[in-house]
Amino acid sequence: MNTKLKSGLLAVVLAMTGSFLSCNKILEVDQPDNLVHSEFWQNRDQVYASLVGLYTSIQSNASSFHVWGDIRSALYKPGSGDAFTADHRQFLSQDLYPDNGLLSWSSVYKSIGWINTFIKNAPLALSADPTFKEPELNSMLGEAHALRALNYFYLVRAFREVPLIKEPYESDNQQVNTAATSESEVLDFIESDLEAALNQCPDTFDDADKKYGRVTKNAVRALWADVKLWRNDYQGVLNLCAPLDQQYESLLVGPFEWYTLFNPGNSPESIFELQYKPTGPASPLYGWFAYYSGPATAGTMYLANSVNVQLANEEVLYPTTLPEYTSSDTIRYKDFSAYRRSSNVSGSFGSGWEVYKFLGQEAYQQSYRPPNDRRLVNYILYRYREILFMKAEAYAMLNRYPEAEQMLNLIRQHCNIPLLSTGESGEGAEFFSRLLMEREAELGFEGKEWFAAVRIARRPGFADVLLTKSATNNSMGYSYQVIRARLLNPESWFLPYNKTEIENNPSLVQKEYYKNR
Repeated sequence: MNTKLKSGLLAVVLAMTGSFLSCNKILEVDQPDNLVHSEFWQNRDQVYASLVGLYTSIQSNASSFHVWGDIRSALYKPGSGDAFTADHRQFLSQDLYPDNGLLSWSSVYKSIGWINTFIKNAPLALSADPTFKEPELNSMLGEAHALRALNYFYLVRAFREVPLIKEPYESDNQQVNTAATSESEVLDFIESDLEAALNQCPDTFDDADKKYGRVTKNAVRALWADVKLWRNDYQGVLNLCAPLDQQYESLLVGPFEWYTLFNPGNSPESIFELQYKPTGPASPLYGWFAYYSGPATAGTMYLANSVNVQLANEEVLYPTTLPEYTSSDTIRYKDFSAYRRSSNVSGSFGSGWEVYKFLGQEAYQQSYRPPNDRRLVNYILYRYREILFMKAEAYAMLNRYPEAEQMLNLIRQHCNIPLLSTGESGEGAEFFSRLLMEREAELGFEGKEWFAAVRIARRPGFADVLLTKSATNNSMGYSYQVIRARLLNPESWFLPYNKTEIENNPSLVQKEYYKNR
């Protein structure tokens, strides 16, 4: 990378100092390099302000994380607003080019640069502030290691080989042109960060926002289990999930409390959510998914591809003769629950549904969040039901299908859905096709379903699970044959490097598959 991070570091520290320490006077620094060493890392409050800034940087990355991890899944349909651009169209069309602006990773590497600076310099405050104790510093460092791992895990799943930057950018004389590092080396680094994080992070926090919004040992376990699943270490997944089962299995909310996962959020079964507050950055979720955001002319970035969603859920969750339902899922698929299915705005939705789970203040009725509440929708990174899906996937890959079905049934039980009988979910590709559809019913539009499909498809014999799912009922109107042909080469499942990143970094070479595009 050849991005000038130092001015960004100065800006974020100034912002953190003003926002989180409530200082009346802006920090005055003549030279940014002095900020890093002698002017800033002087006491516990400055270190804590920097840590909070690291979480703010993750919030800034949510849009990229969501685009890379989700919108290539079969769930998405173009929205009706100008926010859905030609760059988004490439993702839904499975036809990506290096000049696509959504490929930019600059904000993610800025976040990594700030984390690197924190890890290197935060210990300086110990000697300068006698009230700052080493156990608290170590706890903060654990959180920083976990956040760096999170950033890199999104990058490696999206692009596969990416530059691995381990040290902060602190001087104009420092060269940071860096070639892409192999996937396995990046994943090894992620796991080393997570090992440090698990050793150092706190078990929990007393304050609810911190309990769910800062990294705890359980958040580390969830992220690390996800990494293990990506690396096909299935027993490793189960080992990391065992402590999560002990804490969360008894906390699964009942069927009629399902909507509380999203409003008010921070439910008992939540593990890690990005917290949005009135005084901080605004949540992007309402703007992404709400057809109604005020004026009659307002539009939305994304709608649900209702043709694909409905077909999947009729096949997996079974049709029902009950009115107002498209399947036996009478909790998530009732109108104004996961989706607003009715299309009563002059047909503006067409065959798309509004994704209501992030928009409402109540379920099963038209009750949108009031304007002052729309900026506060949390972005869920991990919740316990995703852990159950991870375990189901791991059990299936270990040929322990009855146990995999038990994980699916635990989720179905908490949504009042008929349970699977033994063997009903099938084995091999049949099971994993079902697993993806069951995941979408519970976790749809939460940011990772394309990653889940790629993870499964990379295993020998399972590529067709992704190809068939992605090519059926493409929301951009392309035929099954066209989409399947675009995805036939597994290299297409990963993103090209952004053209600007290539131009700025002479050491970064475009992937062979995307050259001459």
